[in-house]
Parts: sequence; structure tokens; C-alpha cells
Amino acid sequence: MSSTVVVALVLLPVALALVSGLLLLLFRPLSTPLAAAIERMRFRRRLLRVARAEAHLQAGQTEAALREFEAAFCLMVVGADARLPDQIARHHAGLLSRLLAVADDVPQQRVRLLALAKVDRLLNRRNDMQRAYLQLRGRPLRDGRRLQLGRELRLNGSETRAAVRELIADLQVITTRKVAYQ
Repeated sequence: MSSTVVVALVLLPVALALVSGLLLLLFRPLSTPLAAAIERMRFRRRLLRVARAEAHLQAGQTEAALREFEAAFCLMVVGADARLPDQIARHHAGLLSRLLAVADDVPQQRVRLLALAKVDRLLNRRNDMQRAYLQLRGRPLRDGRRLQLGRELRLNGSETRAAVRELIADLQVITTRKVAYQ
């Protein structure tokens, strides 16, 4: 009986090491689809914000619509779904177009939206960085270039968020003037 216990004690760590190794091998292939699903879900929430903004515009609630448009920008770092960055770029182009249309609805106003150009420039830069980041997704998580691009994307996200706030503030001033003129 004691030899059985000794063999069991020797085989137990080997079995645990094998099971742990298999779990680690399966983790990455299983985590990528899960991460992609989470990224798509976060993007869908931004699309719902646009729909709410449009509903507010139809109801004549420009202020609420602008808040929803601001929240509709999707500035997450995409690491799993390779198709998502292009969808996000088209989404942002549509948002900027819609915000420009809101500004154009102001009669007899010459609108200079420098913030719009700034947001557009930051989003273009972000799109380029996001594509480069996805090309590096096969590299280890501790890869220097991948880490650097991740930091740059997060910094760009902060700068873009600030520029979007500035753009929305400019639009709020313009639409407030519209109400004052009427």
C-alpha cells in the first residue's frame, strides 16, 4: 500500500502539470472568440446610441441628441476582431457627417468647426494605429511594439474624447444661438 501512495504522489504533480499545460494551450484559442464577441457587443452599444440620437433629433431635442452622439464614439482598442476597426471607422465617418449636418441646419450661420477637423485627424491616426496593432496580435503580449501601440491608442483615445467634447460644446453653442435667433 505504501508503494501505491508513493506512485500516486509522484504522478499527481505530473498530472497537474499536464492538465495546466493543456488548459494554457486551449486558453488563447478559446479566449479570442470570446474577446471578439465582447468587442462586437461594445460596438453595438455605440450603434444604439446613434439610433437614440436620431430619435432625439426627430423629436427636436438637439441637446439630448448631441449628448448621445458624443457617447456614440467607439474609442476602444480592438485586439481580437480584425473586421471591427473598419466598421468603427465607417461608424465614425457617419457620426462626423451627422454632426456636420446638425451644424448645417443652423440658418444664416457661418460655422467654423475646427474641432471637427481635429476629431477627423485624430480618428484617421487612430485607424492607422489600430490596423498596425492588429497586425501585431500574433506576437507575445509583452512585445515592445505591441505595448507601445497599445499605449499610443489609449492616449489617442483620451485626446479624441477631449476633441469630441470640444466639438459637441461648439455645436451646443451654435444650436443655442439658433434658438436665440428664432
